[in-house]
Amino acid sequence: MSATLYREFTLKSPSIWKLVVSFINDNAAACIARNAPLRIIITEDEMDRLDEQIAFYFGVIVKSTAEQAWVNGRQYSKEVWHEHFAQEFLPPIEIELPTGEIITRRASIARGKIGVKAMAHYTQEVEAYVVGELGVRLPALHGGGR
Repeated sequence: MSATLYREFTLKSPSIWKLVVSFINDNAAACIARNAPLRIIITEDEMDRLDEQIAFYFGVIVKSTAEQAWVNGRQYSKEVWHEHFAQEFLPPIEIELPTGEIITRRASIARGKIGVKAMAHYTQEVEAYVVGELGVRLPALHGGGR
């Protein structure tokens, strides 16, 4: 057995469940014996965030905020605003370093790191904040919205 064991399954049919059970049966005892028990995470499969969501977030919300918002007499770059929004509105994630230390950092909106629903929720929170708290006026969108 390799040092790193990783496998994902998407349950689209009952036959795949048999593969899941077989994989667990084949690996659980050996992992427990070497004091590295299997970690099982169950979640709904969600489509990755859309390029259109990213374009709206960066091209409209973040850009408009960098152009219009003033905080304590100064303006901030798009990069600073994005980092601020991510720190403020994305859930923190834990990472275990090779030393065994567990650190907390902000989540990411990079491809493969956030789904469509979570990105929509994040964008709505940021939009409400910049309009309501910072007074940013976002451009009107035509052609079906976002």
